[in-house]
Amino acid sequence: MTFYSGRSVIISHWERDMKSEHDDLQQLNRVLDSFIISKTIPSLSKLLEEPVKYVIKKTQTLSITNLNLLISDFEEINPMYAVYVKCNGDLHMGVLWYMLEDESRSLADKLIGNSISNKSEKLIISSISELGNMLTASIINAISDSTGYKMGSSVPGFAVESLRILLEATISDFSDQSDMLIASTVEFSGIISGIRLQMLLIQDSKETKKLIA
Repeated sequence: MTFYSGRSVIISHWERDMKSEHDDLQQLNRVLDSFIISKTIPSLSKLLEEPVKYVIKKTQTLSITNLNLLISDFEEINPMYAVYVKCNGDLHMGVLWYMLEDESRSLADKLIGNSISNKSEKLIISSISELGNMLTASIINAISDSTGYKMGSSVPGFAVESLRILLEATISDFSDQSDMLIASTVEFSGIISGIRLQMLLIQDSKETKKLIA
């Protein structure tokens, strides 16, 4: 007769759950990678009129009360120009696009097509908001093409705030669904201009299961 301690059983279950979560996050990265390659990179490259590269920096599970996992010291102290788009339908997700002020002006300059030194702040906001809207649409279209899920998006919201405040506003859309969320951080950059744009895609874990099923 073999006896097993309760502690061994608990550890075994914990290890199994951790492995399952890790496998799900890795699969989500692969799925997100395919969406970005098929739709988002071509869209952004066309808008910037230059080749674009990207890296999925991290996909992780986090508590809605622990935003420190998503914020570097640099991002804590520097205000970000940001666009937020809510996506609803067969899937619910939030997409936050953000960048530093200097880079946002360089980006707006490229989008408008000439120097914006004398352009109004309103024009800069409008161009960056439309970029966020179009890039979010590229993600939605890639999801629809791959899975058949139908989704719609909100009017993009623009803000200039610290990343912490931006994240608090973004995560508030999910607070009544779950205490745990899945966050994927992706950095895009123009190969010629060096302009960098960050994307944070946030989902409830149940929504993630739909994408990787």
